[in-house]
Amino acid sequence: MTGFRRWVRRFAGFTVLLTLVIHRDAAGQGSRFDLEKTRTVLTGLIQKSMQERGVPSVSIALVRGDSIVWKAAFGYANVRTRTPASPETYYSTGSTFKAATATAILQLVEQGKIGLDQPVNRYLGEVQVQDRLQAEKPVTVRHILSHWSGLTAGANTKPIWGRELPKPLDRMVAALYSIRAPETRWEYNNYAYGMAGLLVEKVSGMEYEKYMVEHVLKPLGVTTAHPVSPSPEMVELMALPYVPGGPGGKPRPVEQVHFDVYPAGDLWLTAEEMARFLGAHLNGGTFQGKRILSEASVKQAHEPQFKGTYAFGWSVSQDSTGHTIISHTGGIPGMSSLMMGDVDAKVGVYFMSNSGAPGTIGEAAIQLLRGEEYVPPAPRKPIAVDPKILDSYVGIYDLNGAAINIVRVGTGLVARVEGQPEMPLLAESPTRFFITAAPITIVFGTDAQGVVDRLEIISGGTTETAKRRK
Repeated sequence: MTGFRRWVRRFAGFTVLLTLVIHRDAAGQGSRFDLEKTRTVLTGLIQKSMQERGVPSVSIALVRGDSIVWKAAFGYANVRTRTPASPETYYSTGSTFKAATATAILQLVEQGKIGLDQPVNRYLGEVQVQDRLQAEKPVTVRHILSHWSGLTAGANTKPIWGRELPKPLDRMVAALYSIRAPETRWEYNNYAYGMAGLLVEKVSGMEYEKYMVEHVLKPLGVTTAHPVSPSPEMVELMALPYVPGGPGGKPRPVEQVHFDVYPAGDLWLTAEEMARFLGAHLNGGTFQGKRILSEASVKQAHEPQFKGTYAFGWSVSQDSTGHTIISHTGGIPGMSSLMMGDVDAKVGVYFMSNSGAPGTIGEAAIQLLRGEEYVPPAPRKPIAVDPKILDSYVGIYDLNGAAINIVRVGTGLVARVEGQPEMPLLAESPTRFFITAAPITIVFGTDAQGVVDRLEIISGGTTETAKRRK
């Protein structure tokens, strides 16, 4: 799940560092891989990061080739009762499940039931997206999966105990309309993936949850039958959501919510179950002998669209030796997740947290799984910026209806978010800033007249834009 609240949680720690330094060729599962060493190094990194950031729990699963080579959990699913997290603990998948929704669409493409370049309205029946612009290009399925649709963006949450349910998918989609022509600008769009879930229902004739279980998850060995609407037995195993406590601090519980765009990332699974899905995308569409996509469809799922870096539910990059890295972060309030894999080495990591997760575990896991020594990333070094430039960034920026207040404090900038501690922004260029608590980058942008009109939040290969209030 994206949007402002997910971004806030990311400050606590989830990251995907997509440029990995490779010291030797790891393709083909090199013999230098050492599982015991991998477990020891990652355990130390996780525990250290949890302590430093006040994170209550983390669950992790590693994929190497056709196997889950390690799964583990650390900390507490419930801090007050000191209930330990375990590999069977359920967490929200967040936006990492976008790749699974996109996989379902590609299955229907393979069956000839959906065309990627066909207008989405062709498949929606009475529920039609409003083309208020009368654009020359209609919004297509390809636009929806790659975040180039030009449709209204966002996501609505409702407290679980608020006695008010989010809108059903058909009502949500019926309210969508074009605010710019497709392919004009990349803009992360949860509503679009909510629509993708509705497309699965309309075209397959099956309810979304049932389709995902029967055709995507169950074939891979996933045993959870109700990831959208958790059963009472699942609720007993759920981690509760928290805000990180910071160094030496105690995590603070936050309100449990649900989203009206659950196909975009409000499902509940374990780290191992999502690692099995990742494994299928690292092995040409199969995992442990079960195929969910053809090799051609998997390749297509990993191809960035419209000269960007986002494919179909995946952020995609190339490392320094040409290895393809696929990844996605995710989160809802009090929950975070990361899915990351090296397609060429066929190794990957999936981890979840009931708060912000430790910083560079994804990078470390990939390096260790490839049989490399883990090399910590170089620290980011701040520079001094002209105070007049800093003053030009001061203001309130709106992200999906919520406010990010950028203010001057002393000689620098601070981001203030209601209900959160201040987050200092350190400059690495006159327009580019970073947060010390996590590898998240803030870039300020200007309009044609050179006036600051937006900031971009870059995390895990995903960019979200917050517009400045006039």
